[in-house]
Amino acid sequence: MPDHYTVTTFRDIDGEKSTFQLPNGAITGASIAGFLAEYGDLKAALDALTLGVLAADQWVGDRTNISDALPGSNFAQRELKLKFTMDGSGDGGFFHRTLPCPDLSLVSIVPNTGGAINLTVGAEMIAAVAAIEAIGRHPDDDTQTITVVKCEVVGRNI
Repeated sequence: MPDHYTVTTFRDIDGEKSTFQLPNGAITGASIAGFLAEYGDLKAALDALTLGVLAADQWVGDRTNISDALPGSNFAQRELKLKFTMDGSGDGGFFHRTLPCPDLSLVSIVPNTGGAINLTVGAEMIAAVAAIEAIGRHPDDDTQTITVVKCEVVGRNI
C-alpha cells in the first residue's frame, strides 16, 4: 500500500476537528512543484465548500498549523459531512473520503435522493471535484488516478 497522502483538517463551531485524507502519488524532486500547486488548489477548493475553518494541513509528515480560530457559523458541525465516492483508473475499486462542515448553500442536492449532490453544479463543487481528481490517487495503488463518481450529504444527525 502506498504511503503518500494529504490530510486537510477542519474545525467546527464547537472546536472539534475532522479531517479529509486523500491518497496521492509519490512526491519526488521532479514532481514537488506540481504537487504543491495541486495541493494548494485542493485545499482552496475544499475550504470553499465548507463552513468549518481550515485548521491544519499535512502531507506525509509535513504538518502546518494554519489557524486556531473557531468558525463564524453555528452550522459548522463536524458531524455533517460530504461523502465523496471515488474510483481508481485501474481495478482498485471504489473508496470514499468525507469532508466535514460543508456549506450546503454552495451545493445542489438532487431532490428525492437522500442527499446526493450534483457534481456539475456550483463553482465550489466543480472546483473541489477537479482538485480532488487532479491530486488524488487510489489508496491501494498510487499510480492510479481517480474519478469522483458520487458525493452525498451524510452525518450523525441526518
